[in-house]
Amino acid sequence: MFRQSCADSAKKERSESARTSSQSACEPDADIKLHKLGQDLHISYGHRARSSSKDPRVIILFGWMNAPPRILSKYAVKHRLHWPSSDIVIVQSHPALMFALQEKRNATLKPLVAYLVSTIYRQRGSVPNGIFLHVISNGGSFQLVTLARVLESVLPSEQLTTNHGTSISLAALFDSTPGIGEYAALYATFTVGVKSPVLKTMMTPGVMLIYALGRLRRAIFSEPSIFTLLHTHLGAQGLLPLADGYAPRLYIYSEDDQLMPFAAVEQHIERLKANPSSNVTVEKFSGSQHVQHERHDRERYWNAVYALWDRALPVRAKL
Repeated sequence: MFRQSCADSAKKERSESARTSSQSACEPDADIKLHKLGQDLHISYGHRARSSSKDPRVIILFGWMNAPPRILSKYAVKHRLHWPSSDIVIVQSHPALMFALQEKRNATLKPLVAYLVSTIYRQRGSVPNGIFLHVISNGGSFQLVTLARVLESVLPSEQLTTNHGTSISLAALFDSTPGIGEYAALYATFTVGVKSPVLKTMMTPGVMLIYALGRLRRAIFSEPSIFTLLHTHLGAQGLLPLADGYAPRLYIYSEDDQLMPFAAVEQHIERLKANPSSNVTVEKFSGSQHVQHERHDRERYWNAVYALWDRALPVRAKL
């Protein structure tokens, strides 16, 4: 079991307090206890005694490539402070999963699928609120796509494919994703979190080799690019099976992101907005690098996050 305590978090954040006047990421009763749900999966159960009709039932935090639980738990703390009754699931992402067989990628997320079937899908219509997706970088987006595909394969056997009844409310935040240009996006995915320019240069030949091998494999097996699958899925109206098709989305990105050019994100957004029923807002930062927008301006970041779920609640009330 992993525990993110207020004392430990406070020590790590003192050095940042001079750079931001926003609320501390740790307050009384904001402890996060992460229990292992499966490989690369951790869950923090909500405080049911503080249940609120406005809290998401489940928050799924899809981390960027190689982001460890101790870092992702800082995001979970902010979610817990605002939505104390929500379960929070942290989904890690690793480079090996991008090139693993589909069966391997699916198997990694099956414990999460079983949890969602039990907690959300079997309770559809009786659960007051649904799912908040917090997706960071392409690594997080890849895991979201895999989750949706596994759910689509599992729900028929669970006799949960009917559209009869209340749809699942949903809101989705996309932080520093998606990118376009397969090699550039791949490079960004693998080097996120690497601060040393020298180390990034040393990693370049390896990324190029992986890129070449991936193209060769797709040519041999007639497989679509994982980036093609990513954009196809994120461009669709429903992000998860049986979820609200009009679910609000928020895209947070920066014009100074050197790994994920803002033009790539904006092209994706414009395609979504071409659909009159789309429900998309953006927060375009300046001065922040890849997956660093939360650290750059915490108050702005989290105000946008909380407002996103508020937009999902009126949508559900109309269903």
